[in-house]
Amino acid sequence: MADRYAFQSPFARGGDPWFRVGSVDVTTTVAVTAMAAFGVILTVIEGGRGTVSNGLLLSQRALTGGQIWRFVTWPIPPDSDFFWALLGMIFFFMIGSQFERMLGRRSYTILIGSLIVIPAVLGVLVAVGLNEGVPGFGLSLLFLGVACGFSAMMPEARSFFNIPFWVVVAFIFFVQFLSLLQLRSVAGLVMLMTTAFVGLVITKSLGFADRVEWIPTVPIPGAVPSTSGSSSQPSRRKRSRKKNKAGLRAVPPPTAASDAEIDALLDQVSEQGINSLTKQQKQTLERHSKEMKRRRED
Repeated sequence: MADRYAFQSPFARGGDPWFRVGSVDVTTTVAVTAMAAFGVILTVIEGGRGTVSNGLLLSQRALTGGQIWRFVTWPIPPDSDFFWALLGMIFFFMIGSQFERMLGRRSYTILIGSLIVIPAVLGVLVAVGLNEGVPGFGLSLLFLGVACGFSAMMPEARSFFNIPFWVVVAFIFFVQFLSLLQLRSVAGLVMLMTTAFVGLVITKSLGFADRVEWIPTVPIPGAVPSTSGSSSQPSRRKRSRKKNKAGLRAVPPPTAASDAEIDALLDQVSEQGINSLTKQQKQTLERHSKEMKRRRED
């Protein structure tokens, strides 16, 4: 694999949208960005955070008052700092769009859902326990989690001035950490650290960050792991042997030639983007993915 990942345009076609509205592919990234844009417009209309915006933010009422929707809606209103709000929205769309194309819409949605719910629940629990407020995070915190996952999957990726992308992400994390430390916001610090941790762990658990060995993994029910990488090969062979012992017809594991072909295509996607593949190559990857899914279901 090349030493440098080539970032693609967030408007590039070739992904797997949930549906289309005219010529617009509505992916998870597009849907979340659109909701954040609505939050910005709403804040402008209300002249700041009004009744509707405040009803979407995290607070102790999310737990003590039964307002559970706040655990999901908190990224919609923008950050209290409008600059961070717009910056977070732009970079979330840029990085999230290509990250979703690489992970697939289902795995990426699992990641986004985890990044929204888990830090919110922990942050509110800490806020209730310490009787303090929860910072008004917006999409910038969600971007941090996505960026952490992307960095774990593509540690060789570089940003502007040839700076490793993970260094940029670490810098953003450090700046936000210092800001929350200055505010003495324990709930905010918990949410920040949880977001980074969840982004790393969920990406690794989905099978997309095997090169970073120190990241732990957790079982994710219903998740479809990556078909690339050597870590999944032994388990497939082991299951095949068990079926043979049980007297069932075992599907033989992919041959070395097919593995080499798939690995080459995945490397090409990582280096040049999904649009660099020919129609036949895309069909080959799609057939391989369906075959791996069928093997797991047998």
